[in-house]
Amino acid sequence: MQLGELLQWLSLGSKTGTLLVDGRGVEKRLYFQEGRIASTSSSDQREYLGHFLVSHGYITEEELKMAMEVQEESQILLGKILVMINAIAESDLLRLMKKKAEESIYDIFLWPEGDFEFVEGQLPDQKMIALSLDVTGIIMEGSRRYDEWQVIRQRVPDSGVVPEILRPLDMDVLTDREKLIVPYVDGQRTVEEIALHTHNAEFTVSKLISEGLRSGTMRLTQGPPRPSAPVLGPGVSEVDHFLQRGRSQMKEDPQAAYRMFKVAHELDPTDGRAADALRDAEREIKSVLAKDGVSGEKVPELAVPLHSLTERPFSPHEGFVLSRINGQWDVKAIMKISPMKELEVLMIIHKFLKDGVIRFKSR
Repeated sequence: MQLGELLQWLSLGSKTGTLLVDGRGVEKRLYFQEGRIASTSSSDQREYLGHFLVSHGYITEEELKMAMEVQEESQILLGKILVMINAIAESDLLRLMKKKAEESIYDIFLWPEGDFEFVEGQLPDQKMIALSLDVTGIIMEGSRRYDEWQVIRQRVPDSGVVPEILRPLDMDVLTDREKLIVPYVDGQRTVEEIALHTHNAEFTVSKLISEGLRSGTMRLTQGPPRPSAPVLGPGVSEVDHFLQRGRSQMKEDPQAAYRMFKVAHELDPTDGRAADALRDAEREIKSVLAKDGVSGEKVPELAVPLHSLTERPFSPHEGFVLSRINGQWDVKAIMKISPMKELEVLMIIHKFLKDGVIRFKSR
């Protein structure tokens, strides 16, 4: 069933309940009240309110860190805290929350496939700020973005390419959000890295790059080579392949096993074996991290000269974490402002520690 048809069916039927959509390793929930979308939630941390506001330039990472620390102590909603500390105006909060919800839904239109379930009558227990989004307008814009994405993909084939600015851009025609992205287009970062560092979706970054390629102000260079697809034996599915690889690495390297199980889960989110294997790997990793003294209260600092880091290959996620290690923020603070899962940040910190890239400051 096409997403647009599904949303229209729920709208025309004046449905109340929760639509769960699962794809690309992300789960999103759309909450309907009498056929209108009342609210949304997502497991993609870049779509959390704080990260959304950082990507649009409304708050800084430092303000996000402060607000989340207050939230942890007080259990007050993040939006209200940001108003309290004068990070955003109260009059802007509802408008921004609507925009965030819309962007989250538009992203689903770009998924090639996904699984869905509608649970009639079920709504979250916690009180929601009712957004009351019009479904027809969402469908029209989502379909337009899908068409636009096909054009973008012809110019920006994947997130591993590296864009480079050839001549100055006309900043007057760029949105405030795009202006925040431009400094990261440095001829060294891939599209994926730019998206991570600016807390943006790949669509937003790729759209800016695509326009730069069209106007001749940018060009692409190829990023680091991507791993080739595995050679599978007869009767072995891709999910089975990654599950087998993960199980063979579990005792020796649970973090490598976790990555294999994560790929298997993203290939087929409905496969319970992958979900169970991920949970087992997470438990094993947490045990190893605790044993090696990696915790949220520790403050990491660089243990090698800054210039030597340019000679080392880092993944986009590793590069993000490394750039936030300043000798002042503790691990918990870095996790709060990261668009990644907390466990993945801890795994990267652990790897840096083992490789001698960082050390923990003594108290």
